[in-house]
Amino acid sequence: MSRYPACVWILAAVVAVPAAAKTAPSVVRSDVASAAAVTASYGAVTSVFRTPAHNREVGGVPNSYHLQGRAIDVARRPGVTHGQVAAALQRAGFRMIESLDEGDHSHFAFAGPGDLVRQIASASPPVPPVPEPPKYPPVAADNHGTLRIDLPAAEVGGR
Repeated sequence: MSRYPACVWILAAVVAVPAAAKTAPSVVRSDVASAAAVTASYGAVTSVFRTPAHNREVGGVPNSYHLQGRAIDVARRPGVTHGQVAAALQRAGFRMIESLDEGDHSHFAFAGPGDLVRQIASASPPVPPVPEPPKYPPVAADNHGTLRIDLPAAEVGGR
């Protein structure tokens, strides 16, 4: 009889945790929690994990990273740009696979342990190198020949 309450408790715990949260690696979930802490000073974190029903209610895409607990939405404070929040996450070492400015909020999705991540381009383009001046062949002063107008009148034929 003492086994029965323990089995019920374990069963209740397994059923209560959404399936997507059970399959998401714990490293990713802790990264999302840490990312939320980093972004808290830039605004309010409005979404992290979503159930499929809630995702439909808010108009989320069917394959949203929120369903896996791998994304956050941040309603930015006035004056805070999406780039500032993204830069703070990059400085903190987060690997983002989505970084979207959705107007009224920023959306970030994070890479899991085996995901390949393309390097996100910096906000300013690289400075192009200064071109070298063209290299012309050296010209000696006497290569142009002698012009009759350069000679004194006595040497031209005595005119």
